[in-house]
Amino acid sequence: MTTDLRELLRTTAAEAGNTVDLAEEAVAERIRHRRARSRRLAIGGTALAAAVVIAGTTWAVRPGDGHPPAASGPTAAAVPPRIVTSDVDNLSGMEAALQATLTTDANGCVRPAAQSDVVLVWPRGYTVRGDSTSFEILDAANKVVARSGTPITMGGGGADRFQPTWTGRDCATGGPLWMVGGISARR
Repeated sequence: MTTDLRELLRTTAAEAGNTVDLAEEAVAERIRHRRARSRRLAIGGTALAAAVVIAGTTWAVRPGDGHPPAASGPTAAAVPPRIVTSDVDNLSGMEAALQATLTTDANGCVRPAAQSDVVLVWPRGYTVRGDSTSFEILDAANKVVARSGTPITMGGGGADRFQPTWTGRDCATGGPLWMVGGISARR
């Protein structure tokens, strides 16, 4: 207590100028008051630090598929739809069939709804117009070949790896690559 008393007297003298209350009870009361204040500040600081950690964790850990919830980012319609295109002008000659309904992921990448990890690779010159909730895929002659929400059957087949000459690398998720072939309405 002697050290606390000396420190308190020095601090009080520095704060209050020349007036120092040397009454033992008054000094003891000031010590209790400062200790209580220090505890409150420490508790408040700890609570603030905990709130920051919780907020940071909530921000960093994202629900669902690892994307932020729609309420915290742009609406789905605000993200323009995008496609991956190859460096080849023609549809794939492979004859496997992929039945799908086209949709977009949170980044606007066009995908088959039921196989959201599949990366569709369209021929060079193909484009997409509309928004992420309602879009059309157009061929090189600007003819609509597919629409969002409409069931289709796509011919084509798999590719081994993403080529450096293809567009839309940011839509490549590491899932299977599908070279798009002939497209027809699903019956």
